[in-house]
Amino acid sequence: MDTALAQFYHHLQAEERLAAPVLEAYSGDLRDFRIFVHGLDRSSWDAVTLEDFQHYFKDLEEKRLPVRSLDRRLTALRHFFHFLFQKQLIARNPLEQFDAPASLQNPSQVLSKSEIKALLSELLQAGPDYLDELLEQFYHHLAAERGLAPLTLESYAHDLQDFREFLYTLARTAWEEVSLEDLQNYLAALEARGLSARSRARRLSALRQFFRFLLREEKLSANPVELLDSPRLPLKLPKVLGEQEVAMLLSATDPATPWGQRDGALLEVLYATGLRVSELVGLTLKQVDLRRGVVRVRGKGSKERVVPLVSQAVEKLGLYLSQGRAKVLGGKESPFLFLNRRGGPLSRQGFWKILKRYALQAGVRDLSPHTLRHSFATHLLSRGANLRVLQLLLGHADLATTQIYTHLDAARLREVHKKAHPRP
Repeated sequence: MDTALAQFYHHLQAEERLAAPVLEAYSGDLRDFRIFVHGLDRSSWDAVTLEDFQHYFKDLEEKRLPVRSLDRRLTALRHFFHFLFQKQLIARNPLEQFDAPASLQNPSQVLSKSEIKALLSELLQAGPDYLDELLEQFYHHLAAERGLAPLTLESYAHDLQDFREFLYTLARTAWEEVSLEDLQNYLAALEARGLSARSRARRLSALRQFFRFLLREEKLSANPVELLDSPRLPLKLPKVLGEQEVAMLLSATDPATPWGQRDGALLEVLYATGLRVSELVGLTLKQVDLRRGVVRVRGKGSKERVVPLVSQAVEKLGLYLSQGRAKVLGGKESPFLFLNRRGGPLSRQGFWKILKRYALQAGVRDLSPHTLRHSFATHLLSRGANLRVLQLLLGHADLATTQIYTHLDAARLREVHKKAHPRP
């Protein structure tokens, strides 16, 4: 059973390219179901029955898990069992006959700002022992004061709940009881479970933020997390395209059609600005100023920055706005700049499909949604951009994040060193 799970996680990472927080959520949810069916003496995924799913979700509802948590677990299981059936690892998919619990029949599809507080009080809740008042206050702090996105909040909640469950096995009843030894044992347990150094570092980062919050709120007299060192991470350099490859990709769109005009503007703006994909697809008409040639972006933590556009991006955006966008809308109205075929805002998944299509058409390989952002940064640095300026353009809170691009441009660094050093 574990082999099939490993194959599924590899598929999610290598082929569907799901983000790390989503992969972590899938892993936690499927591990929970794996433990449940193990208790039923199921020795293979093919042995899992429709009744097992019914008993599992009935058990979760009795634990008073919120609708969002139930919906997420059901999504993970549907995805996994569809994968098993497609790979012929099971003879039939019992989830096809499964009726979702009544609480999931009409799930909320939109997360409005007015719902954030309610969401925070429900995130991954599994009874009063798993989400106490201080955790809820921390989530509210992350959303209301730091302006973190819902997906980031989900990631924090997933990581902190996992630690909360670990403390439950140690019979800890308050955060003040957590010791340095507890934290060291937790990190050792994560490593034994097979979590990578990067995943363990992210868990530790969530704990560090939470315990600093407790210390600021005077709920703790000391912070044991500060005594821990982060796991050593391997240097992972982002993949970038050469300038010629970028040119081939950008020229693959057809400016004679509305969709080609949209896609041409989409890719050109991304390479011109280095926006994150979520920032790109979330752009509204009010954030674009073609006369000045800039876009005003609201990034992580709701921090706003102004990023200039190059002339090609202004030209393609102007063509799309004056011709293609009205045809894409089909008589509807929308404040968003880039639209899908239904006239709604383009999603990150929709952008990824568009990018893959043009990459295939242009013969460009090893492409990911962030590749053009990385290419933007590397190409600017290679042409003499200041690292601080690049930090502002990319919206990095820490210069150390931006410095990774210096590893990608060793040739330029050698050239600068040669010119600047007093010895020939």
